[in-house]
Amino acid sequence: MPAIRRIYGYTPSATPAIFCDRLYPRGIRKETFAAVQWLKDIAPSAELRRWYHAAPQERFPEFAARYTEELQSGSAHATLLTLKKQLAAAPDTVLLTAVRCPQQSHLSVLAEVLGWENVDWGEGD
Repeated sequence: MPAIRRIYGYTPSATPAIFCDRLYPRGIRKETFAAVQWLKDIAPSAELRRWYHAAPQERFPEFAARYTEELQSGSAHATLLTLKKQLAAAPDTVLLTAVRCPQQSHLSVLAEVLGWENVDWGEGD
């Protein structure tokens, strides 16, 4: 089952991990982060992220649609293809984020785009 976790509870292990946010996670030591691949371009654009954060509860459906559209072109699309190849080669890869609520973030949209029906959100991390 695909897994998505907050980076704040992450401990480096043999399981591959990919950080999927645009900004460096506040408070994470470089030693911890060194074990993680960082795909900045898979994250929403800075403009879309700022727009969404102004009213996340009300804007999530439109955010999801706009982010899905972003993933269909440019560097986001190229990075999505790279991510799909990496996940095919290592299906136990964990996607990491710094957002407070991954289930209502770009990660839930990304999981849907990837075709993940059941996601291990790691509740309790």
